[in-house]
Amino acid sequence: MLFRGTIAIAILVISAANKSDANEVDVQFSGFASLTLSYTDDSDIAFASNYLNENDTGFSVTRDSILGGQANISVSKNWDSVVQVVVQDHSFKSLDNFLELAFVRYRPSRHWAIRAGRLNSDLYLLSEYPYVGYAYLWIRPPHEYYSFANIAGNYDGVDIEYSKAIDEGFLRLKLAYGSSTAKLKAYNDDFFIDFDNLTTFSATYSLDAWTARFSLSKSDFGGYKLTSLDEFLALLDAVPQSIWPQAQTISNKFNTKGHSIEYAAFGLTYDHNNWLIQSEVGISESDWIIAPSVFSTYISAGYRVNNAIFYTSFSAAKNRHDVIQVNEPVFSPGIPDQISEPIQQLALATQAAIKVPYVHQHSMNIGVKWQLSERLALKAQLDRFDIKPEGAGLWSLSNPSDVDKGHKVHMLSLNASMVF
Repeated sequence: MLFRGTIAIAILVISAANKSDANEVDVQFSGFASLTLSYTDDSDIAFASNYLNENDTGFSVTRDSILGGQANISVSKNWDSVVQVVVQDHSFKSLDNFLELAFVRYRPSRHWAIRAGRLNSDLYLLSEYPYVGYAYLWIRPPHEYYSFANIAGNYDGVDIEYSKAIDEGFLRLKLAYGSSTAKLKAYNDDFFIDFDNLTTFSATYSLDAWTARFSLSKSDFGGYKLTSLDEFLALLDAVPQSIWPQAQTISNKFNTKGHSIEYAAFGLTYDHNNWLIQSEVGISESDWIIAPSVFSTYISAGYRVNNAIFYTSFSAAKNRHDVIQVNEPVFSPGIPDQISEPIQQLALATQAAIKVPYVHQHSMNIGVKWQLSERLALKAQLDRFDIKPEGAGLWSLSNPSDVDKGHKVHMLSLNASMVF
């Protein structure tokens, strides 16, 4: 409702401005695109750059290719609006899922700005341009760190920003509140999950070659849509407590009701002369088993040589808590096999289901970015992923029962990124 109301307000504001002073209205269009050919060498595990996109193995020209367009509408000195659409290989395809930004902004003074509508989360160093491949080194943002970022990368709500020059640097503070619905697929089934009461705070400070950002966020998990999860919870809830007391506890952990997620992040960038160094650290704490608590980080270093930047990165992500162990059901003597066997099978399936979302991996890459012009860059990148047993949560297993296997995956990518 807030998002639709904001769009209506934006139309009314622009219409009123047109009637009052058409000369003040300025509309500017811009766009960006990335065309990527990539190849992974493990057919048992499929890669996607983030949770919202299709997973794929082998050769692909879609999983990292992006086309985006943006309209900046300046209504007056104090009012403006931004609409951004990004087309990429989302597993759930709808206009709403491709609409990244759509907000109205009011600037009462040069230090303050208030926005309402569909906004970027501002939790990460790349929050303002995560899809503009031309603007950063890599072919895709670090996988271990940014895979989950897209789920709540934007939200429908409001934020207020304060910015001011301090000494020789520049400080920006932002407080935001809203909600978001992630729309993706889980084993060919629609999977929607609501993030309610999403509250974030961020502080960014830039001084000469340095930029630092600190952010905090908290959100409640709201309703969800996933048929297979409903069926799974119904089976757990139907098990008699006398046979398997843990079933109800596990059911509560898989259900979103009463669960929340907290997130803290710190990022630092150094860009001076020939060196470009960037790093981020993120820590999440969640009591919903499908989005477990994770520590993630990366560090990247690039060196400029004429029109090229040679770079390398190390990234890692790992669950902060051990995998929950499922206790075996206990059957009284004389219980028939038609009752005991389905419950035993359910317990085994439950243990596998608990392991599927868990993350434990690290990766390294080397690459080069050629700046061909002010609007076009070419990139080549080689990644090596080391995925531990019970740690493939950022990937899609062709056989979910292989969750206990480790994988070493190599990925070669060629890319052209442009702005227009």
